[in-house]
Amino acid sequence: MGLASVAPGLRKTAVLAIILVLMSAPASGEGEKMFYPAGSSDIAVTGEPVHVGDELTASILVNNQGSYTGSVRLVLSDSAGNNLSVGEEIPISPGSSREVLAPLIPASAGALELNWKVTSDDGGVSSELSGLFEVQVYESQTLGLRFDAVKWTLSDGLECDLSASLSDGKQRDVNVSVSLVSQGVEEEVQRFEITLGPGLRALSLDLGQPEADYISVMLESNGWTSSNSAANLTWQTSVNPPFISPSVSIGVHEPDRPRTGDFVNLPYWLNNSGSSATLPGILKVVSTSDGMVLAQITISSISEGGSSSGVLSIGPWPDAPMVEAEVVWAMDGSSTTVPLTIFSQSENGGGWELPFDTMAAVYGAVLGLAVVLVGLIVWRAVSEKTPSTEKDSKILRESRITRRLERTPPKKEVRCPSCEQRLSIPAEHTGSVRCPACTNQFSSAPIETDSDSGESRQESQEILNEVTTTTSEPVARSHEEILSCPQCDQQLKVPIERRPVRSRCPACRTEFMAEVGESDD
Repeated sequence: MGLASVAPGLRKTAVLAIILVLMSAPASGEGEKMFYPAGSSDIAVTGEPVHVGDELTASILVNNQGSYTGSVRLVLSDSAGNNLSVGEEIPISPGSSREVLAPLIPASAGALELNWKVTSDDGGVSSELSGLFEVQVYESQTLGLRFDAVKWTLSDGLECDLSASLSDGKQRDVNVSVSLVSQGVEEEVQRFEITLGPGLRALSLDLGQPEADYISVMLESNGWTSSNSAANLTWQTSVNPPFISPSVSIGVHEPDRPRTGDFVNLPYWLNNSGSSATLPGILKVVSTSDGMVLAQITISSISEGGSSSGVLSIGPWPDAPMVEAEVVWAMDGSSTTVPLTIFSQSENGGGWELPFDTMAAVYGAVLGLAVVLVGLIVWRAVSEKTPSTEKDSKILRESRITRRLERTPPKKEVRCPSCEQRLSIPAEHTGSVRCPACTNQFSSAPIETDSDSGESRQESQEILNEVTTTTSEPVARSHEEILSCPQCDQQLKVPIERRPVRSRCPACRTEFMAEVGESDD
């Protein structure tokens, strides 16, 4: 009886033990791969502050608590459930933890709400590996540039001080390209990379002594997106090459008639009416007869519109009745001279002496008179010679000039309808003509007289219209120095006095003809 009463209790205990064992054992190998957060269950975001076009990265550390190696990935989606980014699969061995990543590039500014979750095809994932986070996305940063000072001198060359700017946000890497534009042709002369922080950064350019009408500076974002359009990342400014206009003036020397061995004091004035300071140079007195330097001093640089004066000491005075010389102001690449003649005082102090041999002058005068008389006699004999009266006599000798003129085809003048240049072409030519000044091609037509000025203007206008319609080259016109590129509307500066001229847009590389007139827009 005792065993019978105990048996049911033992059976219940055995059944419960079996159930507990079955519940604790994994149903399969898949059930052993369980992924949990390794530490914090919050998502981490790197790359902030984030601007439009920047890349942010979401990440979390995942631990594999299962018995087999499994792979997981991080998925980012918007509030509507659309997947915005799916990270790479990351394999994690049992008992290990690895970082799972997902990159994202926001396309618009504002508050961005993102859902995140870790998924796996190899095992269960804890509900802690999912959630929601928000990122503030700012507008793209803006680049700017201004020319602070542009100075071109003979001594220092072309120097340009400018400031590059970056709007609020991160510091950015920027490529700087510097080009020079001469007669519409652009050539890059410098390219370098800088790192800009928000605000202004001063830059200095040393460009030597180039041939240029404009300086063009272009900024390019390096590895990020700028809010500037490609056409608005180039800035231009015109430059004028330096020139000097030196002149020398001298005063009355003392003493008036120096003796041999004396020192002569010669006042001088140096002036510069150019647009740039002169280079340092020398002021010297050089004898024109033998090239001997009679005096020499050093002259410092003279500013634009400036002058300098002083007294030049010449001596000891040579033993000569008269000294002819030149006062020379010389500097690198330029010089100016003024003649100087000084009579010396004779040793006996008795008046002045002629600077030549008197007897030689008399002989020369007599010889010259004899030559003139002989020439008159010969001319009279030739002019009074009676020509031949034969019936068939003709001019025996024709002038070479006459024959040459007869062989030369007749010419006519035409006017270029674009630049008013007068061209001389053969009279029988009826085809088109290319102007060597502005390279425009037009039909030849003779220059009309004042009486037909109305018809001439009408024909010139028709020719101009024909040239305008036949050419495929774009044209930009304005009544100001600033005009717009016909391709990309980039604002360019082309001086009025140089038009018409072919130009090239530095932004879109379009070549066009810059003219004076109303814009087509």
